[in-house]
Amino acid sequence: MKFPESLKDQKTLVLGGGISGNSALDLLITLGADPILCDRNPPTSSRIAFLSDSTEPNSLPPISLIIKSPGILPTHPILLFAKEKGIPVFSEIDLGRHFFQGRIIGITGTDGKSTTTALTAHLLKKDFPDLREGGNLGIPFTSFCKEPISLAVLELSSYQLDDSSPLQLNASVFLNLAPDHLERHKTMENYFQAKLKIADLKNQNHSLIVSQKIKERILNTVEFQCKLLSFGRIPEADAFLDENSLKIRTAKFEYDLSLFHLPGTHNRENLAASILAAEAIGGKPESIQYQIPLFKGLPHRFQIAGEKNGFSFINDSKSTNLHSMLAGMSTWKKREHTCLILGGRPKQEDPKPLYDFLIQGIGCVILIGEGRPVWEEGIRKLIGAKLFAVETLEEAFTILKNGKTNSSPTQEETFQIHLENGIQISSVVFSPACASFDQYKNFEERGNHFLSLVESFLKEDR
Repeated sequence: MKFPESLKDQKTLVLGGGISGNSALDLLITLGADPILCDRNPPTSSRIAFLSDSTEPNSLPPISLIIKSPGILPTHPILLFAKEKGIPVFSEIDLGRHFFQGRIIGITGTDGKSTTTALTAHLLKKDFPDLREGGNLGIPFTSFCKEPISLAVLELSSYQLDDSSPLQLNASVFLNLAPDHLERHKTMENYFQAKLKIADLKNQNHSLIVSQKIKERILNTVEFQCKLLSFGRIPEADAFLDENSLKIRTAKFEYDLSLFHLPGTHNRENLAASILAAEAIGGKPESIQYQIPLFKGLPHRFQIAGEKNGFSFINDSKSTNLHSMLAGMSTWKKREHTCLILGGRPKQEDPKPLYDFLIQGIGCVILIGEGRPVWEEGIRKLIGAKLFAVETLEEAFTILKNGKTNSSPTQEETFQIHLENGIQISSVVFSPACASFDQYKNFEERGNHFLSLVESFLKEDR
């Protein structure tokens, strides 16, 4: 479906507000279009035409096209009506792509895509100082798509890709695939195909960067003419991660990882993917190497939230599924004295990997939110009295506050909290492994709440 050459005076329905919908709305206004916001909540400006998203499709005014926000399900009555009437439907990413004149790297995957997006942009800052990063990470594409910049690095979710036309990116990264968002995609094959839309498969000049597992799946099931580059821990990979020497070797350079700050094999594999993407777009190896030690990571992704005499609080609110939580916790060395706070709105995932992880040893688990009825019985069978089940984060911190401590601010010994049943903990990791929508707008709000609770906890005399 071809995008209109001009949107001036076009009656355009923006279906779904939120960050991306409101950004699309702002762009349409600057383009001289005649937009209508269709959402649950009215816009802040009364000058913008508004319809409730429960509006009967037959009562809609005549519209030329629809810009769909990624959170809107494809079964929404207005979208079914549009399909029946032949009204074009585009994503916010489609809208931005139509106007953007620079080159684009797109990054997707079940886990690690935000870190890899930020890392790729960071590695290229020296050679492309005007680049912008965004998409599903932070800044919507339509908020900067008309700026005269040379390069955009975009995080793209399966929802955004599934909604979009072919995006014709210059390079794309497909990191990994694990069960997630199946309430929308229904099957893993549908999920895979949505993610694969990030690739320009028929373009010989396009670079598609994938893990070894994704490469094997593509080789066995997908026709392609693009350049297929892989990263991983086997010497045949185009970016070979040598864990023993802490090097990443590509055809162009051998990169030193000894000063790379992010812990864990999964983060070093993300770096390998970022290096391939940076090389593919024209980044100089010397510049990439210079940038590697300067990357400090993302907020809400295994972020140190607070420390006291060796006791640490870790904010991993960005962990919204089991695969993500397990990847982060694989780097954590203090499990036997760690309180792991889990919970929120669980995804449709097999809980067995969670149970396999917990049976290896954990100080205790505090389970919150809608995760309680889903996981409480299974976890309690494994760890018994080491499980505390409460409703909110505040109640989780009440459990910590009611514990006894072995230390005062003047002592040098490691601070510990002694909970009931003989449990001793020296760290708290908040890695929910669930969506945030049972109690919060998003994982950022959830993570910020955790940070505020940590701050208050550490201010109290113990």
